[in-house]
Amino acid sequence: MCTLLLMALLRVLRHMKKTGEKTLSRTRSLLMSIYAVVTPTQSFWPSHYLSLARSAAASEVGCIRIPLTTLYDDLLGGIVELRAPRKQLPLLFSYKLSAPEDVRLEVESFWWCKLLWWAMSCYMHRNALVLMSQNVKVGSYMHAVFVSLHPFGPTPDANTVLSHSLLDFSPPPPYSRASEDLEDIASVSTPPSALFYSMLYENARSISLDCAPYHRLEECIRGLQASLAQGDYLTIGLTTRAGPTAYSFWHPDTIITAIPFFPRAYLRKRTQTARNTAGGGERTTTPLYITLPRVLSLLTSGPEPFKIELVRNVSEEYAHFLWRSVDDLEDDREIRDAFVHEWGVEAWREERVCTAWEAGLVDAGLLAGWAIVVCK
Repeated sequence: MCTLLLMALLRVLRHMKKTGEKTLSRTRSLLMSIYAVVTPTQSFWPSHYLSLARSAAASEVGCIRIPLTTLYDDLLGGIVELRAPRKQLPLLFSYKLSAPEDVRLEVESFWWCKLLWWAMSCYMHRNALVLMSQNVKVGSYMHAVFVSLHPFGPTPDANTVLSHSLLDFSPPPPYSRASEDLEDIASVSTPPSALFYSMLYENARSISLDCAPYHRLEECIRGLQASLAQGDYLTIGLTTRAGPTAYSFWHPDTIITAIPFFPRAYLRKRTQTARNTAGGGERTTTPLYITLPRVLSLLTSGPEPFKIELVRNVSEEYAHFLWRSVDDLEDDREIRDAFVHEWGVEAWREERVCTAWEAGLVDAGLLAGWAIVVCK
């Protein structure tokens, strides 16, 4: 009897050893898969990533799921950095990242609450409609031009406001450099998160619908139609969801595509005066709901309809601009120092992560940039 018990015990121990070796090997493999997305900023992995890898290895699931909150907070906190984001982010967002194990993002319920709260906040905001126009280079750096459409005020003359908005074929970086007069930057500059760059024509006047609240989109377009003079041309930029899940609100891709559009934390910390001066161009939930057919329908209807001259998908150019903005923040010392001087290191991390995130979404085909040329 003792011999049988001893043999059974040895068999169990051998099985546990093999299982432990297998789990350890897969844990290492899963950590290497996480390493394809992020890399720790210190010489060791944070404990929660080790726990994720061990849990996934022990459960023998087919992939490792990284909680979105964990990844996003660690990126903003400087605990981890994106590794090869141009290559890996589009693969991660399109569920194709396998290096060597499959890596997926897990969207927690917190993000749905945040999205619904943000949507409600945009709906309750009844101030003047603010549209972001193309940046204008005045002196040595870029100024944002805003068009405000007050619901109970006179419609601005678009020729007066937009005539100063010159569109360079290859727009310069939107960030000010350290050599500029930093005292003026805080009052006139706007982070590029609110800007739309169309690269269709030189000297083309342009404006973005991304800043218009979705529930007031028709009001906004009717105001534009009334403000433009006969024979004038205008390039209208917008960002929309794309891909097979574009029309499925409750799909996790909704949250993943919403990340770069959420209001920047560092902008919320500004004083109310600074917000009124430079923060009016923040984007809204419109890119998450808007569709190209709806916009075209609104533009060609109403008392003073536009004539559509051209509709073009500018996603490739837009992604290129976003990646270039990330490169400027990371590699251009003057731009980096100026941004940190004005907004702080945490803001620099947030802007860099969100801009790279949006560029990855465009490259993954989950977001699309559009430019529509209209004539009155």
